[in-house]
Amino acid sequence: MGIFDLLKEKETPTPKRILELAVFSLGSEADLYCISQHLSVGLGTPAWERFAGRRSLVFLLDEGSLAAQIPYKLTVRLFEDGGGFVKLDLDLSGHAFDVESGVLWRRRELSSALARFLETALSTRDPEGLKYAPGAAEALARLGIVPERIAGELDFGFTPGSTLIKIGVLPKGGEKIASGPDTVLLDGIYHLESEDEAALGEIERWSYREGASAWHRFSLRRWLERMDDVRASLNRAHLRDFARFLRRVNRFIIRERHFEASHLPVPYLEVGSEFFLLAEDFDPTSRRLAELFSVRQEEAVDVALSELRRLSGKQERLFVAWVALVAAAGVFLGVLQLLYPQASWLWMIGAGALIIFPLGAYYLWAFLRRRSDPKRAARLAELKRRQEILSESVSRLEGDQGVPEEFREELLTRTRRELARIERLRSEEEGA
Repeated sequence: MGIFDLLKEKETPTPKRILELAVFSLGSEADLYCISQHLSVGLGTPAWERFAGRRSLVFLLDEGSLAAQIPYKLTVRLFEDGGGFVKLDLDLSGHAFDVESGVLWRRRELSSALARFLETALSTRDPEGLKYAPGAAEALARLGIVPERIAGELDFGFTPGSTLIKIGVLPKGGEKIASGPDTVLLDGIYHLESEDEAALGEIERWSYREGASAWHRFSLRRWLERMDDVRASLNRAHLRDFARFLRRVNRFIIRERHFEASHLPVPYLEVGSEFFLLAEDFDPTSRRLAELFSVRQEEAVDVALSELRRLSGKQERLFVAWVALVAAAGVFLGVLQLLYPQASWLWMIGAGALIIFPLGAYYLWAFLRRRSDPKRAARLAELKRRQEILSESVSRLEGDQGVPEEFREELLTRTRRELARIERLRSEEEGA
């Protein structure tokens, strides 16, 4: 045994600070103001922060000390696209032990915090069961959540695994990926020589980008798996869900392609990354899905044309019958006119009624049938409900001083625009 072996430390040096991030997908969209009102009841007032250009909410889930000696803090950041991440922040300064074999802190604390947040956000202790519960989408919408649907099935959850960041000690081995502060990537763990909030923010953003990309790729695969079910049923709601999903993923890819970092060598990290794989998969997969939907839509168009031809033929027969009826009535009234010329005004009234009454009766029947359409009533009820929710949200937001002015004006503009769209759709539906 050499002298240098005797001088080696017996324990792994303890980092000064450890961060762990777990990325989740809560839904396709989230009304930040509405869900902040819901979550503040159980999690306290959130902080409004802009993260990488995105509006976000930050909640403090828990803080204290592990093993009565290690201060920790658990926070969650939620974005408008329905995604976010839970962050565990451990302060290990002043301690000297092997963190890998020491206090059991990591999985238990992080997983329980994430599960607790999801249960609070979804107002259920059984998120999986909520996917199949009738009326679940409407209940979530009242909380400010529009969950992702894949072939009609609600979809939310979080990606497996997490990102670990250790600050204060650089390991031997690994690959240096940045300097100032020196950053080493080893076995999927980021090691920073010293604290730097800008560097940490870039790693957090990169972790969210990777987690969200993995979730979108998983959703693409699920759409492909469920295509047989979708093709077997002609459901316009599935087409709308699919179109919304494609728009959302496309916006995500466009936004993240502009990701710039002064600390992380993004081009180097992009090779084989989840985002790179998503961008590679998205165009051909979405095109394949669109083709499958197009085939089904062509079949629907053929069915619609066949039904239109049937109705057109029926209307033509009704018109011919009406013309024959008018002709026969004209001959009959003409004969009566010859027999009783002194009552000509009665025959003129009868002829006019015979011509006008069938047409009036037909249009009255069509009007009453359209007004009594149950689908139309359901559409009107849904538009009215959404209009009431948005109007109430605007009223509360205008007087809420807890939201920073910058965010409040942005949210009001967005909500008023959506409210005007709903009001226009409702007026068109009522006037139909």
